[in-house]
Amino acid sequence: MQFLIKFRQKLYLAVIILIILFFLLFIVQNTEQIQIIFLFWSIQLSRALVLLGSLILGIFIGTIATIMRGMWDKTANSASGMEQTKLQNRVLEQAYEKSQRITYAELTTSIADLEDANQSISVLKTEIDRLHGEIEARELIEKMIHHDLRSALIASAALPESVLSDPNLTDKQKIIVRLIRDSGEKMLEILESSLTLYRIEEGTYKKDFETVNLFKIISTIAKRIASSHSNFEHDISISCMDAEGTKSDNFPVTGDKFLLYSIFMNLLTNAVEASPRGKPISVILSKNESCSIAISNYGEVPESIRDTFFDKMVTAGKKFGTGLGTYLAMLMVKAQNGNIELNCSTPGMTTVYVHLPKA
Repeated sequence: MQFLIKFRQKLYLAVIILIILFFLLFIVQNTEQIQIIFLFWSIQLSRALVLLGSLILGIFIGTIATIMRGMWDKTANSASGMEQTKLQNRVLEQAYEKSQRITYAELTTSIADLEDANQSISVLKTEIDRLHGEIEARELIEKMIHHDLRSALIASAALPESVLSDPNLTDKQKIIVRLIRDSGEKMLEILESSLTLYRIEEGTYKKDFETVNLFKIISTIAKRIASSHSNFEHDISISCMDAEGTKSDNFPVTGDKFLLYSIFMNLLTNAVEASPRGKPISVILSKNESCSIAISNYGEVPESIRDTFFDKMVTAGKKFGTGLGTYLAMLMVKAQNGNIELNCSTPGMTTVYVHLPKA
């Protein structure tokens, strides 16, 4: 690498020396004198000086011409740039005027649309106010009906008790009176359930929960279901386990007594109606993270409604089914901070699990 650098330097030096020699040779060969005449002026100069002077003069004139050409081009370009700028400004002004016209047209359209929307909102507000008035009137009527019906049903449910105390009644008459009493109590429960359901669905249900013995409630429900059927053939077994896993007749949970009664009345009634005749139904109460109640019966829930089992108006295979029993149970369980689920993993069996907060 160093050799190439030194060689290049020597080559440059040789070229410079050669040019100088050629220049000296040019001077030596053109030393003869010639006469230069311009108008009245004449001078004797060597040919070499004349040629060098002509070269320098040509370079000077070329330089001046190049500078003048550059200045001219700069002036021309400046003028052209000004014209181009004016043209661009004119185009921008036209575009701005056009956009202003478009914006104004759009603004006019938007104002018209806004006025139409305001009119629609005004009409809608009037309609909403009317509906609110109708809803308030309907709620007032429902409350009046509920109050009157409730008072009448309480009286009709209490009257059979006084009749049953009559010692002159025959056994058949006592059965009839008990049926009247049970029907009145059931109608009262339905009325209370409808009002509670309405409050839960509207999100206005509020109640201070208490500690309730769920074993006692479920036992009462099982006896009532058995006594309401003249040819009841199912065996409802209730197994209650305390925290240590031993049998007990006390299963405290936190909730509302009326809601708990409605929940398990619906679920046990469904289990009895869905179970084949003579097949047993089991209820197991146990405690782990929460209070768990498992209601199992023979017979499977149809696959077509398993995913919507707890939805409103969902039923299958029942002649007089409304599809409200499990829906009511689900709402009431959730209103008490609990959870409910369906399990059909065992072939030929159906189990409903209810989880409630511990007392």
